[in-house]
Amino acid sequence: MEQELKRLKEEAESAGLYININKTKGMRVNTSNTHKFRLGNTEIEEVRSFVYLGRVVSENGRTEEDVASRIKKENGVFVQLYPVWRNHNISKRVKIRIFNTNVKSVSLYTCGTWKTAEQITRRLQIFVNKCIR
Repeated sequence: MEQELKRLKEEAESAGLYININKTKGMRVNTSNTHKFRLGNTEIEEVRSFVYLGRVVSENGRTEEDVASRIKKENGVFVQLYPVWRNHNISKRVKIRIFNTNVKSVSLYTCGTWKTAEQITRRLQIFVNKCIR
């Protein structure tokens, strides 16, 4: 692994790019290899999860953390729209359209990468039911 990192650094430098060791993190997915990531004399920090393009990537390769993160983000959007939900001048039909376009779309952003499972569907449906109540 150390040689691959060294080769990556050399190729990046040949293109005028430099690897910032302080920002570089390493993660192992479903492996028993425990050798430390090193670039030169510097050890690269290992993490259990990270966010990439809005999606939580975890060490075990599962989607539970990503789903939980999406539900939290959905809840944040829902809370920001409290004035809309409490406004009696806006019809229920319009409120549902706002909910579908602004709240539901947050969780559906990366759902194409999720493994379809009953547990995930149930968690999302529970959140939607809670909001609609």
